Amino acid sequence: MQQNGSTAATVVALDPAEFAGFDRGCGDFLRVIDRIRVLAGDIGDQAHWGLGEGDARLISGATVVARLRAKAGGEGNSIDAVMAEHARVVAGIRAAHRVVRDRLMLADEEWAGRVRSVESVAGHLDLLETAL
Repeated sequence: MQQNGSTAATVVALDPAEFAGFDRGCGDFLRVIDRIRVLAGDIGDQAHWGLGEGDARLISGATVVARLRAKAGGEGNSIDAVMAEHARVVAGIRAAHRVVRDRLMLADEEWAGRVRSVESVAGHLDLLETAL
């Protein structure tokens, strides 16, 4: 932050590329979270685990498989539930960031033009679209 001596206003330098990069990073993170959820579901849904779950003499095999399945896709502290909460938080941060960005773009047309330029060069999605 810099102090503007003539008006005693605080000035914050905001790099348009960093704004675009933050949103892009959130999108990348959301895609990774989705992939983790799919993988956890696939793992939980596999038919055979090779832990003796089909052998009645190995009671613990079926118990371990049941616990792993619950951890993959159950409720509470499962991988799916935790990743869903992570996605909700990231989407909320992204939405708040977009509100700030949109207001800055309305207040400063020159900065808005630089943001649009950075996004077009990077092939970035329009951040003015509705948040997830």
